[in-house]
Amino acid sequence: MPYASVNEIPAYVKKYSDKIQRQWMHVFNTIWKSTKGNEKRAVMAANSVLKTRFKKRESMMNNTRDDYFNFLVDSFLDNLVG
Repeated sequence: MPYASVNEIPAYVKKYSDKIQRQWMHVFNTIWKSTKGNEKRAVMAANSVLKTRFKKRESMMNNTRDDYFNFLVDSFLDNLVG
């Protein structure tokens, strides 16, 4: 069941930015097609998008306030352009 639009993706993914939602959907659909419908592998691969975002945010929180501020600004601008 590949997703045709971000409106169809699971609710837990919808709380993230549009860009992350599109990335999640793209990864899911790509793995779904390449594994001939293996939903478990597709979800695991797509969730790695979320995990990567969490790790990036966590590593930035351990840096200085200026670094964290720059990270937030970059993330905001990335979501606008996304």
